[in-house]
Amino acid sequence: MNDLPPFAEHLKTLAQDYRETYLALEARYQEMPPPEEFLRELKQREASLIDRFRLVQKELFSVIKAGELDKLLELSRIFDEIRVINQFIIQTVIEADKFSPDQGEEE
Repeated sequence: MNDLPPFAEHLKTLAQDYRETYLALEARYQEMPPPEEFLRELKQREASLIDRFRLVQKELFSVIKAGELDKLLELSRIFDEIRVINQFIIQTVIEADKFSPDQGEEE
């Protein structure tokens, strides 16, 4: 009997969703639209996802039991830190590309 507990099924679904999202993003990158267009798409997608996350977060804060509040706060902190790291990486890479000595030079 390989019956998984309900939370394990949820984790499995999340892992599958993660992989599908990664593969879709990778495929879109391989199509390689102009970098500016790809970045614009990513920023729009990020903004939409953040809006969705904040909506669900707000709803959870309004219904969560006091004993679970610390877990939700920690989850929110983790999300925010991941978001800040991603923004920093993207901005750093873009700025590095803009000012790269190889940019604009042709042999």
